[in-house]
Parts: sequence; C-alpha cells; structure tokens
Amino acid sequence: MAGKIGRYIPDHIYRALLARSGNKCAFTGCTTPLVNTKNIYQAQLCHIESVSHKKQRYNPKLSKEELNGYNNLMFMCLKHHTETNDEIIFPTDVLRKMKYDHESKYVESPYHFDISHLFIIQKESEDYWLEVEKANNDEHIFPELRMEIKTNSEYEELNIDITNTVNSLEELIDMIDEKDKNNNWEIFNLGFPNHINKVKILLDQMRIKYFEAYIKSNPSDMESKNKLEMLRKEFLETARNIGHID
Repeated sequence: MAGKIGRYIPDHIYRALLARSGNKCAFTGCTTPLVNTKNIYQAQLCHIESVSHKKQRYNPKLSKEELNGYNNLMFMCLKHHTETNDEIIFPTDVLRKMKYDHESKYVESPYHFDISHLFIIQKESEDYWLEVEKANNDEHIFPELRMEIKTNSEYEELNIDITNTVNSLEELIDMIDEKDKNNNWEIFNLGFPNHINKVKILLDQMRIKYFEAYIKSNPSDMESKNKLEMLRKEFLETARNIGHID
C-alpha cells in the first residue's frame, strides 16, 4: 500500500503456518481448532510484532517482508489473540517461544486440510482495499479536500475512530443552542456535516470488513457475497468523492 506497511501475506507463508499449526491455536495448552468439524475457519492470524505503531510490540526496524514473514506470524483463537494483546505479560520473546514450541510438534507431521477458498477471498480483499486506497489518494476529484480513508484499520481501530468522532460531535452539539446558531455558523454548517460524514465512512468500512471476515467462514453464502459486492462498489465511489465541507 502506497506509503504504508501493508498486511499482504503470501500464500506459501499461510500454507506453511497452517501445516505446522496442528490445526490448533498456538497458545500454550489451548486445543481450540483453527478449522472446526464443519470446515469453518475460526482462527486469527496474529502478528507478533505489530504492523501498526499503535498496536502491541511494534518494531519500527522491521521491513514489510519481515513483518509479514513466517517468523512474525502465528495462528491463535480469538480468546488468546485478545489475551496476548497484553505486551507486558506477553512480550515478543515470550510469543516467539510459544510459536516455536507449538510448531515444533508438527514439523515432522504437518497438518493437511483444504482451505483454498480462503486464499482466493484473502487476495480479493487485499486487491479491493488497494483499489480503495488508490481511489482515495490518487483519483480523488478534489485532492485538497480529501477525507482520508485508512484502509489498514481493523475493527478495534475503526471503533476507536468512531468513538472519538462521536465524542467530538457531541462536544460541538454542546456548544450550540437555538439562540447561538446564527453566531456559530461554521460549527453548525461545517463542523456537524464533516463529523457526520466521517462517522458514515467508518461505519461503511466496518460493514465491509465484517462481511469479508464472515464470508471466510461461510463461503457458500451467496446473499452475503452479493451484499459485500454492493457495499464495495458504493464505498469505492465514496473513496473518490467524499471530502470536507469547506
């Protein structure tokens, strides 16, 4: 992604990580399967040292290839992915040891299962967000008024952005009453609309990311696939046109 450290992980790294996972969460003692008996993928691929400087164990010295390389990735269930966000209890060296202790059990007898559809969906998602970033950065009709769309954001980051935006909106609303509207024209006519547009962007982005994650576990749900396609088309236009009211 232009000017950013991306999250693209090559298929061969996915396959190697899965093969040496034993189809189990890598957290010590956990037996939660990555793919359950209904062939539903329910794991999370976790970065040991984060891609984002706002997240856990971030290391600015790592290259894009190192960040998204085999040595910096491990599969965990949602519970333990969340638990290991505590970087005081789970610093980098502890997670690396956990990863290698777990994978060493399956080097000689790798686990085999067919999740080829996941790679297709993953590549489709990565290509789409690259297209959105290009539309927002390079194809915007009014570049000087462009409202940035952070295509790398995950659920938690989007939620934080929404919360902060809503809090700012509430502060603006508190500043206005009926008597003061005429004296606060900029807040009422510029501040409110810009904050509301920001919330709409974040909510639309979260909906797309939700459906992307859902389809990974439910690849035959055509209704959800069609919904995702519609949302993507609409958001691509938003990326090209949304801007600050000035």
